[in-house]
Amino acid sequence: MTTFKHLLSPLKIGPKTTRNRVLVSGHQPSMTKNGLPTSQYVAYQKARARGGAGLQITGATGVHRTGAYAASHGALVNLDDSIIDGYRRVSDGVHAEGGLILAQLTHAGSVISSDKPNTPLWAPSPTQAELIREIPHEMTKAELMEVVDAFHSGAERVKAGGMDGVEILSAYGLLLGAFLSPLTNLRADEFNGSLENRMGPMLMVVDAVRAAVGNDCIVGMRIAADELVEGGLRLPDMQEVAKRLAATGKLDYLNVIGGTNNDRIQRVEHWASTPMPHGRFVPLAEGIKQVVDIPVFAVGRIVDPNHAESILAEGKADMVGMTRAHIADPNLVRKVRQGKLADIRPCIGANVCISRGMAGRPITCIYNPETGREEEWSTLVPTQTPKQIVVIGGGPAGVETARISAMRGHRVTLFEKEAELGGQFRLWAKNPALAEFQKAITWQTGQLEQFDVDVRLNSPVTATTPELAAADVVVLATGSKPDLKPIAGSESSDIKVVPPQALFAEFEPPKHGLVYCDGNGQAGLAAAEMLIEAGATVTLVTPGFAIGEDLNVTIRVPIYQRLHKAGARFISNHTLEKLAGDTIVLNNVYSGDNMILSDIDLIVQWSGNQVADELAQSLRDQEIEFHVVGDVMAPRTMTVAVAEAAILARSI
Repeated sequence: MTTFKHLLSPLKIGPKTTRNRVLVSGHQPSMTKNGLPTSQYVAYQKARARGGAGLQITGATGVHRTGAYAASHGALVNLDDSIIDGYRRVSDGVHAEGGLILAQLTHAGSVISSDKPNTPLWAPSPTQAELIREIPHEMTKAELMEVVDAFHSGAERVKAGGMDGVEILSAYGLLLGAFLSPLTNLRADEFNGSLENRMGPMLMVVDAVRAAVGNDCIVGMRIAADELVEGGLRLPDMQEVAKRLAATGKLDYLNVIGGTNNDRIQRVEHWASTPMPHGRFVPLAEGIKQVVDIPVFAVGRIVDPNHAESILAEGKADMVGMTRAHIADPNLVRKVRQGKLADIRPCIGANVCISRGMAGRPITCIYNPETGREEEWSTLVPTQTPKQIVVIGGGPAGVETARISAMRGHRVTLFEKEAELGGQFRLWAKNPALAEFQKAITWQTGQLEQFDVDVRLNSPVTATTPELAAADVVVLATGSKPDLKPIAGSESSDIKVVPPQALFAEFEPPKHGLVYCDGNGQAGLAAAEMLIEAGATVTLVTPGFAIGEDLNVTIRVPIYQRLHKAGARFISNHTLEKLAGDTIVLNNVYSGDNMILSDIDLIVQWSGNQVADELAQSLRDQEIEFHVVGDVMAPRTMTVAVAEAAILARSI
């Protein structure tokens, strides 16, 4: 077994030493009120320190009114001394668990939206970010100096709050990165032209922050080592920048990522979801490490401790960011130290955490409901009255109910009618693009074995199943089933109509399949990818404004990339009106005009699901104590289903 001698070794960063080389990089848990950390935020950070993380960093915190992320969206705001007490509560919590935590300070430039009168965005030049499309105000020199002073004041508050230092965020095309980049700096003054000129604002901020915190705090910087777009900064440019930054003697590390938020694709790739490659930005960190003599951090879908160890062992970086891995399992480092690698709940790249954070809602994990509930669920209380519990259904809700019930000391039997656990989630994992989802099912299965759950596969339950009468509590987690709405003309048409679930068994690939997305979520899009994988041409139709419009941008953009590269056709704002022989009639929801499609031999209809609660009435009739969780209550998301299961299992 790997000893993880690199990952678990300490690292000296300026005046402080981390207990290991695992980083929880800057991100927004969206657990704030009026821009200040709540007790929920403190508990969230404290849990990751308790689990053993070496270094933690808060999410991007604006230091000036023109470049602060909206407090209403869950961001921290460092505009006045009101933040100091919040910093103190966070730092005290993390320090009590043996960790270190930095505050990430920034000015967002033109990559956010302004939402207040008399507060336009400030940027080097009036250039427009692709997904924001708001023209910023071109800063004067006096305004630049005002922002530099704001960094100084913000850093003073960080130190007053007992934090261990500051990370200056200049990546992603935010203000300091925007001054540096030829894409966004079109000025005609002393802050454009040569690299030295474009670095001017960045260096002034470094000076200001170091002067504010002194030499007993860490000061680092997050940089994009390649903007990854034509005309932007590339790795050779940023190697020179890195050398000059390190030469100041005022920075203790460089945290390396890539991309720019001014580009719609790169805006989401630093939150790469599955199936993006692991270690996405490690080559960039390696390139920076080659030219500087201060510690360099690597990030980008590093979720496996063995992968993290290899990055360090090969000298590609000095510290590795495992942020989403810690959202999935805050005890990752502790489990590594204990040699319990199989117990680590793996991050599967579903990006539910990112989706919620970007929407200003407290983050959680698709299958770890404890994330975001650390304050209310501090410990799992063993039961004082062990019961015989029967769980019907081996999907995400049923498995989570069984897992937690068994952990608390109950005797649990889990019935699943299929040959495998996982429910509909197992089906989506058969899509090659979502193959990592299988890791969650494997982990859940292992947990059931560890806690001696009696799992009975290929075992449908009926009203007369003997175990029901012998149970103290029955949990109905039978999920939901496809809602196939009638389509006019389908009885006389040769075009076959199936739900997405039909594609995850053996199926006859069509030449040209139509996927009708009238339900939310990824089911229709996963079906489209399955058809493409089978060699079919695909057309996607939705009555909505856009295909997959309800999906977070970090999920939608890579799916769009894959589908468009495969030649898929997108038709929005149309309903599937009827089948007429071998043709399909679509209807525009606004004009009422029809569109005729031909040469299609299969329709995959995704119109959502309906509850599969056939057993509920018989359980009522037998007066058996039972509870329902997940989709059988109402079809929603896996995240909700698992959370409901955890809440129930903690209460039995």
